[in-house]
Amino acid sequence: MDHSNPSSDPASAGLAARRFAATLAHEALLEQTARLEATLSGGLEALLAVEQALDLAWPSTAPTCELIWAVEPAPEALRLRAFDDAGRLLLAQVYPAKALKHG
Repeated sequence: MDHSNPSSDPASAGLAARRFAATLAHEALLEQTARLEATLSGGLEALLAVEQALDLAWPSTAPTCELIWAVEPAPEALRLRAFDDAGRLLLAQVYPAKALKHG
């Protein structure tokens, strides 16, 4: 694991994904979400933590989730977007690398 890249912290990435799902729930968009897109610039363990957090956030079957593992460093360590079944964007959140630092 690359400790110089803060987005490689699985706990922080998973927490960001849980917060994203909580925002969807708060906005009454959880059940309308048909597809999720998660782009992570960081380690594979962090990407898997995001996937697990999103899967666990839905009370029923989770929507389709497209995970994108960006191999190039980016200022946006994690980008999450939710779409309805017509492809309309419901919610988008970006987490900079400094927001995913451990601790």
